[in-house]
Amino acid sequence: MVAAFLQGELVDELKKILSGFRLQNPKGERVRINIFEQLLPMPEPLDQDEISPEILENGLAEDKTAPDPYPYILVRVADGEIEDENSAQKVNVTLLMGIYEPDYDKQGHKDILNIIAKIYERFAKSPVLNGKYTIQYPIVWTLQDEESYPFYFGGVNMVFEIAAIRREDPYS
Repeated sequence: MVAAFLQGELVDELKKILSGFRLQNPKGERVRINIFEQLLPMPEPLDQDEISPEILENGLAEDKTAPDPYPYILVRVADGEIEDENSAQKVNVTLLMGIYEPDYDKQGHKDILNIIAKIYERFAKSPVLNGKYTIQYPIVWTLQDEESYPFYFGGVNMVFEIAAIRREDPYS
């Protein structure tokens, strides 16, 4: 098994785990959490035909736009380790979360903590993902250090063990 397959299957699993979870986006709509592999989506060029000539002439149009990712989770493969030829591969995966919560009571961190709890609950009950990847402990999570209202951020570091590839010896 390779880390890229783990990443894709973890994205699919997170979509299942958080399917009923709805959070507010910057447009004020309650939406599902966007889950991306490795990076946020890249901005795409605007269709210049859709922008009025006055805005283009005055240089007020943005050259690029990107879909607003909030709320989101990035499933980022951080690194891995194969200790020796007989060891299973250990892959460090970091889940980076970002949400938008405009309420003045500044309780957005609780949404991040609830997401972390749902993910932990899934792997505490069943530590194997799709019969191929086994969660290892410790699972480490964190919340942001600095104020960024109305945006809140957190992260989870998880280590998965992937079955080792064994040496083929034609003489054994």
